[in-house]
Amino acid sequence: SRKRLKEINIYPNPTSDIININQFVDVWVINTLGDMIIHKTNINVLDMSRLSPGVYNLQIMCDNKIVNKRIVKK
Repeated sequence: SRKRLKEINIYPNPTSDIININQFVDVWVINTLGDMIIHKTNINVLDMSRLSPGVYNLQIMCDNKIVNKRIVKK
């Protein structure tokens, strides 16, 4: 019996500073130019307060799978 992968949820989106993730993950924050600007390991809260407003891609690794999410920073 294979363990079912729990869906990764991020909130709030859009955010002005902190995003919460419903499980502990590794996260890469990538800007619209494709530059990796933040990398955190084994977290479930991410502080984006120092980033400029805009759209960012999150690459989230959990159980050796990569999930891509988009977040809007206000």
